[in-house]
Amino acid sequence: MLAYSRIKAAKTRRGTGRDAFTLIELLVVISIIAVLIALLLPAVQQAREAARRTQCRNNLKQLGLAVHNFESTYGKLPYGMLRSDGTRWGHPAFGTLPEQNRRYALHFQLLPYMDQTNLFTWFDQMVFSNNQKQRNSDGTYGTDWTPEWFHRQSVPGFVCPSNTGSLWNQSHSADSNGRYSRADYLACAGRRGYPGYQATRPSLWNPFGPGTDHPQATIPGSTTSMNSALSDGMFTRNRQFPLQDNTDGTSNTILIAERSYSDRVFDDCGPSTGFSTTKIGNWGWWSFGAEGNVFLGTGVPINFRIRNCTEYLDPVRYDDRINAMGSLHVGGAHVVLVDGSVRFLNENISSQVFNALGTRAGGEVIGEF
Repeated sequence: MLAYSRIKAAKTRRGTGRDAFTLIELLVVISIIAVLIALLLPAVQQAREAARRTQCRNNLKQLGLAVHNFESTYGKLPYGMLRSDGTRWGHPAFGTLPEQNRRYALHFQLLPYMDQTNLFTWFDQMVFSNNQKQRNSDGTYGTDWTPEWFHRQSVPGFVCPSNTGSLWNQSHSADSNGRYSRADYLACAGRRGYPGYQATRPSLWNPFGPGTDHPQATIPGSTTSMNSALSDGMFTRNRQFPLQDNTDGTSNTILIAERSYSDRVFDDCGPSTGFSTTKIGNWGWWSFGAEGNVFLGTGVPINFRIRNCTEYLDPVRYDDRINAMGSLHVGGAHVVLVDGSVRFLNENISSQVFNALGTRAGGEVIGEF
């Protein structure tokens, strides 16, 4: 009987041993799980990015439709920006108060066509400073820079989900952060969109060279001034173009494109050189109405980045970065063409073809792209 009990106990111990994992077995299981995670994680990330790219394309498609609906209503495309500030870009209402104070950018004009009519009616076109104040229920304006001011309002259709960073402007100065909502999709002004006018280098006024090669009108604000500028895209300052001005073809001209706000070197060089406290994320204030916040140009390669602080201090290279189309989608950026179609342009696209895609009436012959 004693011998039987010992045999039974031994069998029980051996059975218990077979039901447990040894340390080696546990390590093998953990290793297998780690390998599976390593294999699955890129696939999950790719799936998420594919979804983000789809949303980005849809946003651009809706913006293209909004532009076409605007054109159907008014017979012309929206202004790239409308603003009179003494730089001799001729405001169409110059000399007529209060109309000459009217100021806004592309995105504001598209709000009613994107189910944002309430936001459209909130904006004060005449007294621009009111848009940085709290708006009271009776239509009056209160304290400056409260969380309820117009400039902070973010519109989902203006934002690419692949772009990183805040939905609001970012700089190295904490007091200046978070005041303006950002847009990731900007107007194509042709080969150059920023700066507006420059006497020594290319600009929106003259994308081919310094402004002195193509003088401004003598009288500040003259209505002849805007007509004499050489800006060559479908959007410019203080002037609207009808679709028939697009003689290059609606499928061969960029309307709106992406901008990337990821540029570590650009961001770091401001403080290290003492040149600026701003970051690349401090551009793109869609409600502000200045060239660097509204326009992009095809005279700069897609996804152009500042390579070092020497380039950062070069005014032309600095301007190039503000003009550059780009994205955090691998290999290129989305654009919407004048015909409303959305294309993904490879960042290695020929510079000649890319330049030609920016102009409304350049007369270039464009093949497949």
